[in-house]
Amino acid sequence: MKRIRLMNNIIQATISFLIVFPIFMFIVVYIISLKLTKKTSRAFGHAADITTLLLFMSVPVAIKSLFQIQLMGVVLSFAIITSVLLTILEWKSKKEIELIPLLRKIWRFLFLVLSFAYFIVWCVGLVLKVMEFMN
Repeated sequence: MKRIRLMNNIIQATISFLIVFPIFMFIVVYIISLKLTKKTSRAFGHAADITTLLLFMSVPVAIKSLFQIQLMGVVLSFAIITSVLLTILEWKSKKEIELIPLLRKIWRFLFLVLSFAYFIVWCVGLVLKVMEFMN
C-alpha cells in the first residue's frame, strides 16, 4: 500500500512540475527528437506539439494562482473558436480541406498563442511578486 501511495505521489509531483514548467518538457522532447531525427525543424515541431497539451493546462493554472480567476473554459472556447476560424479560412482559400495539415496548423498556432500567454502571465507574476516583496 505504501508503494502505491509513493508511486502516486511521484506521478503527481511530476505532472505538477510539468504543468508549472512546460518549457522543461519542450526542451526534453526537443533534445530527444533532435537525436532521433537529426532535423531541427522536425524536432521543434514534435516538441511544440507535445508542449501545447501542457500549455492548455499551464496557462489557466498560472492565471488561477495569480488572480484566483478560473479560465479553463475561456482557453478551451478560444481554442474551438480559433479552430473554426482557421478551418473557414482554409476552406475559403483552398476549397478542399486536407485534415492533417489543417490540424497541424491549428495546433501550432495554439502553441504560439498559449506560449505567448504563458510568458506574459509569468512576467506579470514575477512583477507582482517583486512588488509584493518590495512593500
